[in-house]
Amino acid sequence: MPKIESPEPFYSMSRRAGDMLFLSGFGPVKDGEVIGANIEEQTIFTMDAMKDVLESEGATWDHAMRVNVFLLNMQDRDGFNATYMNYFKKRQRMPTRRLIGAGDMYLGILVEIDAVAYLGDT
Repeated sequence: MPKIESPEPFYSMSRRAGDMLFLSGFGPVKDGEVIGANIEEQTIFTMDAMKDVLESEGATWDHAMRVNVFLLNMQDRDGFNATYMNYFKKRQRMPTRRLIGAGDMYLGILVEIDAVAYLGDT
């Protein structure tokens, strides 16, 4: 699968440095439109988009070492966590994570996520 390119000229969807892969912040936006009406739908769209980029770089969610999550509303934490866990069911060790309440998000999205993956010998 070819590497997925950014729709914007001012950032890359991912950058690899040796065995490290850095994913930009992803949110539930496609063609300038917000996708999903609630935290669960927006999380699924975002995590699936990130999964596509991971796969384009020869990785999976099993390679994720660090995940940063920004929520517009901290009240969405439980709904986010329940959906997020569906992507890591088979993992014995979860990636490290930071979850932050963000007061102002692009287009009013409910979630944005970035990640760091290690592609070397795990």
